[in-house]
Amino acid sequence: MPLTPGQVAYWQKRLAATTTNPDRARVLWDLARALAGTDEESWADLVRLLSTWTQHHAAS
Repeated sequence: MPLTPGQVAYWQKRLAATTTNPDRARVLWDLARALAGTDEESWADLVRLLSTWTQHHAAS
């Protein structure tokens, strides 16, 4: 689902406010859930993607 310019600005602001990878991970998980909406297959794909990212970056 494409984001509106207002939604893009909202998520950019949230990401810009993060200072650590764990903070970024939380925002990215929130964004992924918003993007997936009620599509559980998309959500599962995003979970796999973000799980890998989180494992590699959250400790930083």
